This record gives sequence, C-alpha cells and structure tokens, in this order.
Amino acid sequence: MKVGYCVAVEPHIASYRFRVAIPAPLLGCEYVLSNFGDVTFFYKHAEGNIELAKSCPRVVYDVTNDHFSRAKGGHYREMIALATAVTCSSEWMRRRILEVTGKAAAVIDDPWETPELKPEMPEGDEVLWFGHRANLPSLRPYADIDKLIVCSNVADVIWWTQDSERRALDRCGTVLLTSSSPGASTNRVVKALRAGRFVVTPGGVESWDAFAPFIWIGDVAEGVEWARAHREEACQKIEAGQAYLREKTSPKAIAKTWMEVFASILGPDTSDKQAGSPSI
Repeated sequence: MKVGYCVAVEPHIASYRFRVAIPAPLLGCEYVLSNFGDVTFFYKHAEGNIELAKSCPRVVYDVTNDHFSRAKGGHYREMIALATAVTCSSEWMRRRILEVTGKAAAVIDDPWETPELKPEMPEGDEVLWFGHRANLPSLRPYADIDKLIVCSNVADVIWWTQDSERRALDRCGTVLLTSSSPGASTNRVVKALRAGRFVVTPGGVESWDAFAPFIWIGDVAEGVEWARAHREEACQKIEAGQAYLREKTSPKAIAKTWMEVFASILGPDTSDKQAGSPSI
C-alpha cells in the first residue's frame, strides 16, 4: 500500500502536524505528500480538490472543523459525497457530518506531539491561554482573570510559534482553555497535560469534557483559585491524566487507527460503499 496525501506542507498548522506529519511516518507503509493520488488518496487542509478527487479510485477525506454553514459549505458537502471514507477528529464532528451529509465518519483523535513533563504548579501563578486566533472570541468573558497571558497568532500577545508556546507552558501555573468550536479535538488539553500543567475550562467542548477526572470544568475564576490553593491535588490530577493519555493518544496508536481506515477501503468492492466506517 502507498498512501498519497493531498496536503500543503505547513508545519505551523496544527491540523497538518496532528493529522499528517506525526502519524504518516508510523503507518508502516510508503506514503507521499503530493498533488496526486496513489492507492489511498487522503485530503487534508483547505477544502480539497473536487476534480482531482473524481479521478482517484479511493479518497479519504478528513474534516476537522464545522465549515458547513460557511461560504464553502457546498464544497465540503461535495468532497464528502465523493469520498470513499470520511474521517474527523471528534465525536461531535462525527454527529455533525452525519446530520448534514448523511455520511458516517470514523473518529480519529489527534496524537500527542510533545514530551511528558513532571506535573508542577510554578509559583508565578500565571494563567496561560494558547490557541488559534479563531478561538479568541471565546476568551473574552475571562479576559480579566488574574495574571492571564495569551499565546496566539495575533499582535500584542505572545506571538505563537511552537517554541514560544513551549516557553509559555513552562512559565505558567495553570492553563485556561476556551474554544469557539464545540467540535474541537483534544489536542490543546492533551498538550497542557503532557506539559505537566493543570487545565481549567468552562465546559461545552465535548471532547474536553471527557477529561473531567483530570481537569477543572466549570467556573473559571474558581478553578484557577482552586488550583493555586490545592497544588498537590492538582498535580495528582495532572499525573493521572498523563497516565490516561500515555497509550491512548500516542503517535503509534493513532497511526494504527489511520492505517485501519486506509486498509478498510482497499477491497475491490469499496467504490460503492457508504463513506466512512464505525467510529474508532
């Protein structure tokens, strides 16, 4: 098998790293990043190329955000209709794709990409919010949180790079996470826990709420103060979260799940099958 990725090589884009760059070398088969398909053609990034998809015998189409109500929603619907299999990064997105298109999608989580560090609550007590600028509107209700620092791709904050994000995680005591997308993947929670930092979030992102035993979900100001007052217990929760993630979202485990999807569409009768497969 050879997996052909129709993808722009952009390491600064999280979805490229999590959905292609990290799992691809661990698939156990040959792969190529290109603008043409070979055996399994996997679209990632932007909206996909409809004419190219029509020429490929097999297409896996990955959907990480809810674009269906936006300007190119029709384009996404057409790509999903053409796909042999559809994938997504959260259970919420799986339901959304089914609701909008009638297609089943396989849920594949994002892998972790950073080392696991010792759980700590640095004494500076800074609270870090990090993420794409598209999610900044969700931070506005909490902008007055004491000692808040922000790392994003906008001016007047810590400008986001992988290195600046790492340094910001090193200096903070707590990570505040909010999102404008209810279908967000787990990657920001995973990154914070892997960095040994306690996560506070107001709730409402389904994939994050699944981490309830390990993070604070609810009143944000109360959660920040709780972490500062209960440092040892907060670190115990971080440690338990790290243990939970160690195998579940390892790059090897996630690559195996991708390979199962790719392998599932190689049979001679796949062209007439319903796109997608049961959630994984």
